[in-house]
Amino acid sequence: MRKIFKLSLLALFIGVVSCEDATDIIQADELNEEAAYRTVDDLQSGLNGVYASYVPDAASNGLGDAYLFNDLFTDNIKRGAANIGQGSSEYNFVINTNTNFPNTIWAARYRTINLVNRVLQNFDRVLENASDSDISRANNIKAQLLAFRALSHFDLFQYFTVDYKNAASPSIIVMDFVPPLGEVYPRNTVGEVMTFIKGDLDSADDLMGTSTDPFYLTKDALKVIRARVLLFEGNAASYSNIEQITEELLTSHPIIDIEGSNNPDRYEGFWQDANLGDPAILEDIFTLFRGQADNNIGGLFYANSVDENGSPFFEMSNELFDLYAADDVRKAVFVKPSTRAGQILINKYPGSSTGQLSNHVKLFRSSEMLLVKAEVEARQGKLGEAAASVQELRLKRSMGSLPPVPTYNNLQEALRDILLERRKELCYEGHRYLDLKRVGPEVNVGINRAPVDAATFSAPRELGATDYGFTMPIPRNEVDANPTILQNPNY
Repeated sequence: MRKIFKLSLLALFIGVVSCEDATDIIQADELNEEAAYRTVDDLQSGLNGVYASYVPDAASNGLGDAYLFNDLFTDNIKRGAANIGQGSSEYNFVINTNTNFPNTIWAARYRTINLVNRVLQNFDRVLENASDSDISRANNIKAQLLAFRALSHFDLFQYFTVDYKNAASPSIIVMDFVPPLGEVYPRNTVGEVMTFIKGDLDSADDLMGTSTDPFYLTKDALKVIRARVLLFEGNAASYSNIEQITEELLTSHPIIDIEGSNNPDRYEGFWQDANLGDPAILEDIFTLFRGQADNNIGGLFYANSVDENGSPFFEMSNELFDLYAADDVRKAVFVKPSTRAGQILINKYPGSSTGQLSNHVKLFRSSEMLLVKAEVEARQGKLGEAAASVQELRLKRSMGSLPPVPTYNNLQEALRDILLERRKELCYEGHRYLDLKRVGPEVNVGINRAPVDAATFSAPRELGATDYGFTMPIPRNEVDANPTILQNPNY
């Protein structure tokens, strides 16, 4: 198994913006970019730093990034036994320009984008006298950098854009260069951002090598990003293209199948990292490597270990737990047994040989692509095919009786059921808030928590499908420093 070195001293050095005074003094031991980037190995070190900077799974004492926010703000979490207030504001639908989560997502993605741009601006100089083999290697590095830039812009687009389908409406700031110190920029339009992201994906695809290692961005990972981008863009002319992309990915990455088996080992081993790299287990398309010194994703939910004595901050909501049939493997795998009445411990990230709270992060999975396929089938009027796609996943997650075949009489019924299946399969993977934001208004599905879950935080149960809270505010730090930026409505 190849491993990403998660901390690059080179990236740390070049990521610091140095002060420039009237005399422009350069210290003898200063490491500037020209000195830092001399060879293709240096470019690779820069790329390693980019991999290290991309942390949607970041976790610390009940705070975090996208992975925690999506389920905490919505309906997949309730208060844990060791919670002393962590996440209570977000659970109460309180989100403003000073809230941790929008600030973290905004700053972290632009930090990744900045690191990408710093490496890219040195490419031509490094390759001036490079050999053909070095150029080939450098092209693959550049492809991964462009893919990360597209992915980071798309992350920002999803959280901070009000109207995905209005090409003229404000979105985020496109950054394809290293901005001079003190410069500020307005938000680009939805159309401009989408054009930029797709352009980076096209360029990356042209340069990407043939590796299939899921711990690195590959051509298949680019397909996932493209499918997601086109889905959010919501252009009906793209649905057949999305369907083709998902079919290609499902051919090369078949989902884990335990149909009719009472043994959850294959699916459980996937989340324990026990069978990653097994040629028979190909569901992961892109996985973020996490070693001993890296972020511990289990720390999203626990202080110490994944069990009842590990000080759980958050637990699975009763509502989500009750959605699973008794013989659904996800109920067996995603829930840790507890002796405490009413306690539903989250076990999706159970820890591994690396650490009690440590697991690799399966960022792109073919199960998601099967549900994307179902959605675009439904949107093309192929309701029977959409039902068959959803049924395929349900069968492969059943350890016992065959689940009933769904019947969709119209698009709204199909979308509601697909939204439900996404909730069950993709919980705690950074999807729920974005799913409700994108699809909820179409089918009038917002947040509607079970009373027992809402009561754990003394929080409201409901948030309407069209509430402004389904778009994050531009963080106060950005607004204060950037007079050209436009804040989102109601903040």
